[in-house]
Amino acid sequence: MDFTARRIVTGHDADGRDVILSDGRPPGTVETDGFGVARWLWLDGTPATVDDGGDAPEGPLVLEPPPGGCSVMVIRFPGGADWIRVDGDDPDRPGMHATDTLDFVAVLDGHLVLGLDDGEHELGPGDVVVQRGNVHRWRVAGDAPCTYVVCLVRPDPAAASAPTVALAPASAAGAGRPRRLVAGARPDGTSYVAADGSPPCALSPGGDDGVALVELWQSGGPLATPEQGGDPEPGWVLEPRGGGVAFRWVRLPAGHDPGEAGWHTTATIDVDVVVSGQLELALPDTEPVVVGPGEAVVQHGTHHKWQPVGDQPVEFVSVMLAVG
Repeated sequence: MDFTARRIVTGHDADGRDVILSDGRPPGTVETDGFGVARWLWLDGTPATVDDGGDAPEGPLVLEPPPGGCSVMVIRFPGGADWIRVDGDDPDRPGMHATDTLDFVAVLDGHLVLGLDDGEHELGPGDVVVQRGNVHRWRVAGDAPCTYVVCLVRPDPAAASAPTVALAPASAAGAGRPRRLVAGARPDGTSYVAADGSPPCALSPGGDDGVALVELWQSGGPLATPEQGGDPEPGWVLEPRGGGVAFRWVRLPAGHDPGEAGWHTTATIDVDVVVSGQLELALPDTEPVVVGPGEAVVQHGTHHKWQPVGDQPVEFVSVMLAVG
């Protein structure tokens, strides 16, 4: 997979029409000596409208967004067995760190090792991780590079102290896919794997039409703490539950044509990242564009339709942020 860092941004023109605002590498993209990083979305705080958010401020790379904000990055590391160091870590436990954020990670290519206090956990292409403010570290497994996308959502101090909808605890049961690892912190602060397996909430996983829509995580409402969230009760709802954050995985089989029923709009800011296959994005009265593996679409409440192209199925992950 090439590190294109390509990002398509959709939004609205002066007349309110749905348009493509940009297509290419975001400003500040870095690629050198096998390392690459690009910021696809930066939110300074809790979004009030679908048009909020944009490029990160100029200057040194900042990992964590401000309270209520969100950062989505694509990162590539060259192969190597060493833990990836961070500022201020303990040389006796290189790379170990924690952020006050709810993190979603999806591996796009290569193999990545997540280090927790309970051991090392290797991840491969298509695997996803949910981290809830716990200590952790990363290293690339093997000599090949690894590319992954990470979304960090910072709690809003003004948010309610509990989700506004009921969520089940993190579970490894069910027939959904892909593999999802949920990490967390014990009362003593040590990190561990709370669930590792298939998320239980999915729409038509492995159904006759080959379409699969899988819930990877729901915050259940505006984020008040990194520990917040879980698996929603059965039943598919397009908008994030309770006006919160949704993390999802979608599979569309080759040849799938949703027709007019495929057109939809949500009052959300979305980051959609292709893991495999070729995916066509259509907006009204606009020439469709095709995105491939490792490329992203950032949508600001636009009316759109997805359709796979070519003879391979498409798999992509999506982060949806409710506004208002």
